[in-house]
Amino acid sequence: MEAGRAEFLARLEADCPGVVATFGRYSAGFLHCEVADFRRATEQAMDAGHLWEAERHFRLVEDLLVVAGPELRNALEVSYLEDLALGECTPARCRAIKERMPLKLRQVLIGHDEKWR
Repeated sequence: MEAGRAEFLARLEADCPGVVATFGRYSAGFLHCEVADFRRATEQAMDAGHLWEAERHFRLVEDLLVVAGPELRNALEVSYLEDLALGECTPARCRAIKERMPLKLRQVLIGHDEKWR
């Protein structure tokens, strides 16, 4: 069975408690917006130097991509990975990505922008 929005939200709440509660009020029900809010939570974790938390987010994305249906896969690839890749490459974010992001995900970022190398 392919994972969709319900599986994403359930796994996110189980693996990263509290993140769903930070979603913007206009994001609810819109998968790409919810995934973008999740990406922003990852960026906040990296900016705060919480590498363990950022790694937990990265691992969740990696796990979900294996079982994702087309809609969830697209949301994760575009609203999480591509938007993350095109975002600001601060020292804290570069450190988190280089030290904690699984290699396959990092290669996707590098594919979008070489600054993550």
